[in-house]
Amino acid sequence: MFKKLIRYSNKIFDLFTIIASVTDRRIKAQIPTVKIVAAIIIMHFTNQGSLNNFSQEIAFKKLKVCVPSVSTIARVADTMDTEEIRGVGLAIYKKARAAKMLKSCHGMWVAVVDGHEQITSPYCKCKYCKKRTVTRKDGVKDI
Repeated sequence: MFKKLIRYSNKIFDLFTIIASVTDRRIKAQIPTVKIVAAIIIMHFTNQGSLNNFSQEIAFKKLKVCVPSVSTIARVADTMDTEEIRGVGLAIYKKARAAKMLKSCHGMWVAVVDGHEQITSPYCKCKYCKKRTVTRKDGVKDI
């Protein structure tokens, strides 16, 4: 099932080309970052709530050969660049919109927010909002 899901995602979204841009800060990586990101994507696709749950699924399906250990996934995910990950989500979203996979509901677009920022907003809602530099299309940088 996992292999089928990855093959389908690669066919539709050209997944491996998109996730090849994600890097981490390991010096001598024994497992490619693409494999780690693919494992994280599988975890999200299959709605695994935690790495512990994903570990049990790996053991149950006997996929220890194909999928890196959850400790490796956690360690590498901690060193990945979040801007590159955000870019992967945005690229997939743009391809889905261009292919008309997403439809409007009664003339309005409905979005589910699950902690993944697809579109940035210049407005802060409270004094505790984190700040970062956002580059607009015209090249102007906002904080």
